[in-house]
Amino acid sequence: MKAKIADIAKIAGLSAASVSRILNGRGRYSEATAKRVRRIAADIGYYKNRSASDLARQTSNTFGVVYTDLETHFNESLLKGIMAQATADQLDVIIMIGKREDEQSLTKIVRDMIERRVFGLLFLSIQPSQAIIDILRKANIQAQVVGSATENEIAYVSSDDFQIGYQATRFLIEKGYRTIGLAGMNVTEDYVGLQRHQGYQQALQEAKIPYDAGLVYPGNFSYQAGLDAATYYHEHQQVDAIIGASDEVSLGLLNGFHDLKVPVPAEIVDEH
Repeated sequence: MKAKIADIAKIAGLSAASVSRILNGRGRYSEATAKRVRRIAADIGYYKNRSASDLARQTSNTFGVVYTDLETHFNESLLKGIMAQATADQLDVIIMIGKREDEQSLTKIVRDMIERRVFGLLFLSIQPSQAIIDILRKANIQAQVVGSATENEIAYVSSDDFQIGYQATRFLIEKGYRTIGLAGMNVTEDYVGLQRHQGYQQALQEAKIPYDAGLVYPGNFSYQAGLDAATYYHEHQQVDAIIGASDEVSLGLLNGFHDLKVPVPAEIVDEH
């Protein structure tokens, strides 16, 4: 059977209330007594019920993280940083995977997080809808988007995606390229893709280069999106340079063109 505080109290010859205070770091007691209680707890396999403890204190020591299932290494480095900081601050973390464009699934994840009494929630490269944000506000849970800009009413930490699209395109134009592709992201529904696409268009307009929608190939920032884009440009659209939406997209483009016997950068320059 699962070990209980009462079991520790019986062995230690203390009241259950005293053992509870020691294990929760509250009240006054000798260090010798505290060590003995913790040793007994370890010996009999006692584990603290954090949910019950949080409920009793009306506080939470746990925050949630929702990250995308996209094939990208971006979230891996973010998760490492989050876990390192959580360990330093003695916080617990609940991590769940969500899809960028699955409202129903993301809503369920958020409700699950609320039921687990998280005090805050981080969305990594996922843009929650305003409806989901409103659910979190009603639950009095602080939320933030990391690694992706959003037009909804929530704090976010992100690069300037308009400038990313603009500066990458302008760089290639200054190098003499005129038929520039943009590959690997949804430029009509994804806010990040929309911003980068606008920057791309602005740079073309300033250089008086006509915009061609055929040069823009959609995707989900993944390696597969890069492979698909390479095939598309090879079979349907002549380009002399391409802007990849992510490192994974650019790697997919490079390998895709290699398989198609298209030399890079001799014929096509891949820029990210």
